[in-house]
Amino acid sequence: MAHECSCCNRLCTSRISLFDSLSFEEQKELITKAQHLDYGKGDTIFIENDPADKIMIIRYGKIKINRYSMEGKEFVLDILDEGDFYGEQNIFGGNLLEANAVALGDSGVCMIYLKDIQDLILRKPEIGIKLLHVIGHKLSLANELVRLLSVNNAKARIAGFILFRSNRINSETIELTREDIAAYINVRRETISRKMGELSREGAIALEGNRKVRILKKDLLREAFDNDV
Repeated sequence: MAHECSCCNRLCTSRISLFDSLSFEEQKELITKAQHLDYGKGDTIFIENDPADKIMIIRYGKIKINRYSMEGKEFVLDILDEGDFYGEQNIFGGNLLEANAVALGDSGVCMIYLKDIQDLILRKPEIGIKLLHVIGHKLSLANELVRLLSVNNAKARIAGFILFRSNRINSETIELTREDIAAYINVRRETISRKMGELSREGAIALEGNRKVRILKKDLLREAFDNDV
């Protein structure tokens, strides 16, 4: 269950490039108007078909963005980390949200609403330009994911996902459960574990517990991916 955070500060905005041209006072104004919420593991932050009238900034923790098929199968669209944000792609279209957001552990978010963003863009047009760049980058990532999901070989798909995720979060270490990876790339959990074990024995990655994957040799991952593309 969500509850209001009383200790949020300007870091909600200063951690992301979208708002880095704002002065301290402008960031403070925006944060003052925002809603600051904390969640526990498994809590739902929003659901599909809620109004798309806000941008969500991740203050800490991890947030899973997912959808379900008519048969109830989960599809993971993204895993958001600290400093990521979501909602900018739909906020100006008067649309509804197209996915659900669920906290993967203790997490905190800031919700900045459409009216405040519109007011900000009128005063700072460069924010609108940055928003367009951000949306373009996310479209590029979406295209990469579509290409990844078109690969039939499970090992190649997993190797490609590790590279994709590393680029997405700008880190050599990925922390996701096997279940979330399986839902992300539509590969059975058992296959994920088996093929990751192969990549580990080949020296491409190191497995640390059940959640952490550390990249050792990107060239081996690229080779595993490219061989099936």
